Amino acid sequence: MNLKIIITLIMLCVFVNISYAECTLAHTHIGVNPTWRPDWSDPGNPSKATDSDLTDNDKLWFFSLPPVHDAATPGWPNWEQANGDVFLQLVPVLESGSPIMKGDASGKQLWTCQFMYSKSNGYGDPSGTQHLDGWHSAHGPQGKWNLESVDQSTTPQWDIYLKREGTSVVSDDFFMLLPNDTPVLIADADTYQLDKAWLSDKNAWGIHEHMSFNFWLTPDIGQEVTATFSAYDASGMYTASDNFEMAFVTVPEPASLLLIGLGAIPLLRNREKKCNA
Repeated sequence: MNLKIIITLIMLCVFVNISYAECTLAHTHIGVNPTWRPDWSDPGNPSKATDSDLTDNDKLWFFSLPPVHDAATPGWPNWEQANGDVFLQLVPVLESGSPIMKGDASGKQLWTCQFMYSKSNGYGDPSGTQHLDGWHSAHGPQGKWNLESVDQSTTPQWDIYLKREGTSVVSDDFFMLLPNDTPVLIADADTYQLDKAWLSDKNAWGIHEHMSFNFWLTPDIGQEVTATFSAYDASGMYTASDNFEMAFVTVPEPASLLLIGLGAIPLLRNREKKCNA
């Protein structure tokens, strides 16, 4: 299988007709102040918030979809179930109904993280939020997790980078893809600069980067794999995050995704998505 075709199929699966102002894609959030917590029953009330460590206000951290989101992650702030089990699902990428093979003697096929989920109806909810795609700056309760933003005319000092810390699979069996078909974070210790942009929907400077999570794995259902990341600020304004491990499990391909393949390109190009940061 030609690498260009493989990348195109993944892009169709994840990035078709994305609007950066509105899309139904879930992102991993990057913010500061990892030990500050609102009272989720009244998140805008400062008197009910707690902070177990006042010395980490400028430390970066990652988190999943918070409890007030329509697709809240059960084990927030991690991407996991409430009991710690794996939450993120991998499905096989298909070409005309057949799996895409790695092209060596390993027998591995291509899997990508794509599934629908909502807090009310769980996995497979067609009106839920599509997981998982890239990274977004935190814009949380009371602004306590937000990266600095003054106004649209003042470019912030911070300069956030992702670093791939490791994976549970062979190094080249995990990679990420940008919407422009570029593979990134393809080896441990690789870094990627997250562009800062004025986000009109947030009325603030922040980050909004689309990127898919992809693995070469055997066809077996129930495989659990991990990828670990950190974030650092090249400007020195913020201190580096702790490592953030994301666990995934292979599941059968949902019937709704069997259309992915060369014959489905016209249909997929007509789909519209919205983006829930």
